[in-house]
Amino acid sequence: MSFYDQKIVLVSTLDTKGEESAYLKKRLEKAGRRVCVIDIGTAGTPAFHADITRETVLEQTTLTKQSAGVSVVPGSITAGLEIILRDLFDRDDISAVVGIGGGKGASVFHHATVGLPYGFPKLLITSARPAMLAEIAMTTDTILLPTLVDLFGVNKFIRAVLDNAALMLSGLNWIAEKEIAVKTVAVTAFGVTTPAVRAIKSNLEQAGIAVIVFPANGAGGRTMEALIARGAFDGIVDLTTTEMADLLLGGTASAGEERLKAASAIGIPQVIAPGAIDMVNFGPPETVPDTFSDRTKYQHTPLTTLVRTTPADTAQIAKMTSERLNLASGAVVVFWPGGGVSDYDRPGQDFYDPAANTAWLHEMKRSLNTTVSLIETDYHINHPNFAALCSEWMITQLEMRT
Repeated sequence: MSFYDQKIVLVSTLDTKGEESAYLKKRLEKAGRRVCVIDIGTAGTPAFHADITRETVLEQTTLTKQSAGVSVVPGSITAGLEIILRDLFDRDDISAVVGIGGGKGASVFHHATVGLPYGFPKLLITSARPAMLAEIAMTTDTILLPTLVDLFGVNKFIRAVLDNAALMLSGLNWIAEKEIAVKTVAVTAFGVTTPAVRAIKSNLEQAGIAVIVFPANGAGGRTMEALIARGAFDGIVDLTTTEMADLLLGGTASAGEERLKAASAIGIPQVIAPGAIDMVNFGPPETVPDTFSDRTKYQHTPLTTLVRTTPADTAQIAKMTSERLNLASGAVVVFWPGGGVSDYDRPGQDFYDPAANTAWLHEMKRSLNTTVSLIETDYHINHPNFAALCSEWMITQLEMRT
């Protein structure tokens, strides 16, 4: 089937965003694309008739609209839209989905499309607040087109966004990969653990295992946890657990409270190491909170200031980590790199502090369940032998599960 035969789904509140929706629909049809409009409005009269009406969307759920004029539970629209989109996708009837909306519309679109596969074209045109866009960007691969001005009809600003959206959408297509029976492992990385990640990736790939690397920058950890929960991976080498430091101390690379939970919940094998727990991420120097004024700092880039963690910090990071690992339903091993936890944690480097690192190890020994293996080494985290230990353990676990 040609992608020109597949529809582009346009999701919008036709009572408030009807003019913008009609404009985009016309532009797409002029480009030769078929468009299916889904109305998710809940209040006023639609500006034009949708291919799939709000009533049809609501009928997909068990929620009941009691009578006209009664406000609709937003969750019913979201759930109904999710069901419809999934059905259209499963029937290979759509090549992309685009949403137009403010804060509420963006929220409905996000939650209804988050279950669609990674790589399936999802585009959102929105005036929603930047914080919401940041949250969407950290958890999905949705293409975001902020309007900057509010969505109150088609003007020169909105027209420019819609024209660009039409050009993008007219060429977007979903090409599903054929399923290949290969084990896949997620690995967490940071610039200061890159040598170890490269070695682990090479070792696993030589064993016929596919490797997906996630940057431990907050967004990477959130995305990885979401994909783990959806069964995307057979194991995880969580080499770089630095996001726990940012979670504890309010850094800009926090992946939130759900970090280090998904793999334990579904029972896939986990390798855990304290990669880059020596640092917390902030922006330019002036953005570092005053409470860290006496801390050792390192200017990684003009926009990134790293703050060294203390023994008290690393002990708390270990406690948070062990609490999550103690709930694991699958095999877990913790490897300790006694020679240092990052490239900046070596003799002569800015973050060299053996006492701070050892506090992590002592707390891990104290709070980790005896059912979880804790293996101590004298290697630096970026030593090839440390990477070999992580790789070999994971390879053995995956072979046992074949």
